[in-house]
Amino acid sequence: MRRELTRRTFLGGSAVAGTGLLLAACGAATTAPAGDAPAAADAPQEEKTTEAPAAAEQKTVNYLHYTTTQAVWDESFGSLFDTFRAQNPDVDLKVDPVTGGFGVLIDKAVASFAGGIVFDVYYGHFSYISQFATAEMIQSLEPFLSADPEVSKDDYHVWATERIQGQVYSIAWFTNGKEVWYNADLYAEAGLKTPKEHEAEGTWTWDTALEGAKKLTKVEGNNVTQWGFFTPSYSFGWHWIHLMAWGATWWNDDFSAPAMLTQEFAEGTQFAADLVTKHRVMRSRSAPSEDDVAPDFNTELLAARTWGSYGTRTIQEQIMSQDEPFTVEMEMLPNGPAGRQVVQSINANWISSSSAHPDSAWDFYKFWLSQEGQSFIVPLGGGRYVANKNFEGFTVYDYEDPAVYAHAAEISVEQRQVVQQSDVNSAWAENWAALEQQTKTVQEVQEEMQQVAENALREGGCLC
Repeated sequence: MRRELTRRTFLGGSAVAGTGLLLAACGAATTAPAGDAPAAADAPQEEKTTEAPAAAEQKTVNYLHYTTTQAVWDESFGSLFDTFRAQNPDVDLKVDPVTGGFGVLIDKAVASFAGGIVFDVYYGHFSYISQFATAEMIQSLEPFLSADPEVSKDDYHVWATERIQGQVYSIAWFTNGKEVWYNADLYAEAGLKTPKEHEAEGTWTWDTALEGAKKLTKVEGNNVTQWGFFTPSYSFGWHWIHLMAWGATWWNDDFSAPAMLTQEFAEGTQFAADLVTKHRVMRSRSAPSEDDVAPDFNTELLAARTWGSYGTRTIQEQIMSQDEPFTVEMEMLPNGPAGRQVVQSINANWISSSSAHPDSAWDFYKFWLSQEGQSFIVPLGGGRYVANKNFEGFTVYDYEDPAVYAHAAEISVEQRQVVQQSDVNSAWAENWAALEQQTKTVQEVQEEMQQVAENALREGGCLC
């Protein structure tokens, strides 16, 4: 069962009751001795005095935060920060917000660390952990987990953690699965079964998804006026969808080598590229035609797309705010020849290796992971997949299907990366563009990616 919030409760900002983790006491007040021992019985008794409790030492936690500057973002995190402060009066939480892209945050974090400016906790995202790990800016959570009687490493899904040399360095406060989100009205107008109907019948496959996308793509002359499908295969982290559906992967099981030269890899990648080049149901990212419409789901120029629950922010702001919003539905990823799996992309903060107050930093860190802390993430599209195995996920809106989240969580796997992942990511983006432009074959891309990945793994090792 998943925890469901009513729209009234959610929009009203009511707190979500839950079994939040108890915060460890830090800097508890002490009482001074009451004075000398009592005098002899025949001596006059001195009045005993008790000193006032000594004030607890206040410890500072400096947090380097990222903000999108969206109202819902700042309000949600503001409430999380204020609640932590109220529950931890002995901790002076100082939040330093950064905007303008992750690159700005990375530059500030690296420069601050090198210059001796201490942050205790960094806002983290799976896409740049390698840069922080390489600079030895973050520390393992293993000592905190071992010493804390209220939590255990076993409480958390493997796919919600990041590890270096077998040790847990982070636990996700926000996890993104992968689902298909679609405009049910466009399917009805085209006389097509929806993904949900196909799923119920056991026929929701990439072949049926493609057939639907062909019929939902509209062309006038040589110009596309409505697109049938979109998935960001140009992203290394999203192309997992097609690889796993065809039984392929980027790396072998023990992470000793890349696994990109298989027939399954070729077939899954070719199917994805054909969506752009052969079937023209998905717009080219690298060389889009100026005469084709942009594939905008919000304005009904795109029928279906792969997305994560973070998309609910956009759906609420740009679709449900319309006078007559169209019908949004969600379903599992389609099945491929080898089935399907969901690769979780995560946001997971890191405790700095230079933290002046690591125990207080850990208190702050695990508050995010508590049931109460997770409730503040719900308006951002988080909390649908939760890191802690003992907690229920949240759903909010009528168009969300808790059964889809639950099923996706059951087949979720971790995002596997190497330390030099940015090199591999860049190489894949370039090679995907070559596939779209048909300047390279899939075999050529496989061979080049295998070489790049071998070099990255050999030189930096894996985050595993």
